[in-house]
Amino acid sequence: MDKDWRWRIFNRFKRLSKEQPFKDKCFLYRFWQDEEGATALPPSEDIATAEDQLMENLGTLVNRGPDAYLRMILRKQGHERTADDLEIIYEELLHIRALSHLSNSVKREIASVIVFEAHPKAGTVFYATKIARIVGNSNARMFHQGDEGRSWYIIVRGSVDVVIHGKGTVNTLHEGDDFGKLALINDAPRAATIVLRENNCHFLRVDKENFNRILRDVEANTVRLKEHGKDVLILEKITSNTKQVFSSHFKYTVMAGTPQKMLEHLLETRLDGRGTMGGGDNFIIATAQDPFLDDFLLTHIVFLPTHQLVEELDK
Repeated sequence: MDKDWRWRIFNRFKRLSKEQPFKDKCFLYRFWQDEEGATALPPSEDIATAEDQLMENLGTLVNRGPDAYLRMILRKQGHERTADDLEIIYEELLHIRALSHLSNSVKREIASVIVFEAHPKAGTVFYATKIARIVGNSNARMFHQGDEGRSWYIIVRGSVDVVIHGKGTVNTLHEGDDFGKLALINDAPRAATIVLRENNCHFLRVDKENFNRILRDVEANTVRLKEHGKDVLILEKITSNTKQVFSSHFKYTVMAGTPQKMLEHLLETRLDGRGTMGGGDNFIIATAQDPFLDDFLLTHIVFLPTHQLVEELDK
């Protein structure tokens, strides 16, 4: 192999990682925003060259590094995201453990506001848009105990330690976990310090204003049935994109509840003839919008075994 050609290949790897090219051999790309000290746009010549090569490089990355395309979308402002962009983000959110308890409608709301944040190098403190150096500390802190809560974070790569004054490290969070929610909900200072355990950590972030707005929307569209001071059935309003007017029984879907109350709701709104809307295509459309009946029939054995179901139906 020609020596000069080998050297050019080596330089390509070196420009990619800029620190440990062969150790980081699985890194197929690096965004300029992730570089240490990246506070200004690259030169106009570099931008023009990058734009000329964008489509070709995107085609390669979609096959070899599909997360790169998602990261590019997540760097857009919410108003710049297309319907296809939002669908790609939404599909990704479906697989994140920290969001598994949220309804699909809430996930779609989050898809329009969630952003990507990378912390490539340990030894720095990250305050929103400012970066400051820690002297003599090998770890990076995302925020300190007592700081104002500004964002909710979900880990998509890497891990962090949760540290409390006087107690030390009380927990370690990994990919799929989230943190920072409590301070936003209670409008209180951070209850712990979050320390990056490794370099090149990636996060999804929802800022306080959007987090609070989405939560308020959820609560406004949520009906809670209580008995003896406890929630026994939680319903969420269905958002319909169709122009068809459905029966009032289909305006809300079940999000949680006791087995008995969920069965009672099912019998009253789905199986007594009032919720079928005459059958046919209308019933199929309504069922697609609210799959509670299918979900109940497929999963009831987990929380309501068949013999108990028969007993409840006999009452």
